Amino acid sequence: MNGKKIMDRVLFTLSVPKCVCCKNRLNYGEKALCLKCSAEFRDFKTRNCARCSRLLNECDCSTPFLESHYIRRVIKCFRYIGGDEITAANGLIYSLKRDNRRDVLDACTVELAFAISNSIEAPESYIFTNVPRRSDAIVEYGIDHSELLAKELARHFGGEYRRILKSKAKKAQKSLEAEDRFRNADFAIIDERDLSERGVIIVDDIITSGASMSKAAALIRSLGSKDIVAAALAIAYKDE
Repeated sequence: MNGKKIMDRVLFTLSVPKCVCCKNRLNYGEKALCLKCSAEFRDFKTRNCARCSRLLNECDCSTPFLESHYIRRVIKCFRYIGGDEITAANGLIYSLKRDNRRDVLDACTVELAFAISNSIEAPESYIFTNVPRRSDAIVEYGIDHSELLAKELARHFGGEYRRILKSKAKKAQKSLEAEDRFRNADFAIIDERDLSERGVIIVDDIITSGASMSKAAALIRSLGSKDIVAAALAIAYKDE
């Protein structure tokens, strides 16, 4: 074992990383999820789309609400199921939001990059951006997790990242009823460069009501883009 591998193992041991689902200590070589929870996560991803019957990470079906707001393709990795129980899938998302762990960001990037590759022929030709996080949440957690994810995806594909929007929302979306989320999702354009010749991939962690994604898409369309794709780790919707 060479010196670098020895140092990597020492640093891993000192960091005491834990599985984002079961919270048991990870073994060297495991990232974000332990072997048991990784198996659960693989099983969880076998859910099929109710529209096209393909696996969720292989389809780009939108929802009627998002389609009415210029988003005809929605890329996702798995179904979001809320509640108190921490599943492997939810554990990844919650850790991405709060912990600023490199292994979690890497795992989420791999999952979403795989789904994007299944639906978009040339992702590197798109501009990557994100649904921005509220400023008080950035202060609380120290990160805008969707921005980090969008930047990693742009780097993965050799594409361009632009921070196009900033959030002016006052409350957390999860604290509001569906009809209030659309009013609360308030963004401002901070990069006004023309997008008429470019497609845009808007990255977020979860699409629930679609309020934030739809508001972001409307502003990006106002800059000229006619090809707007939503990309999120998870989507919450009922089967038809």
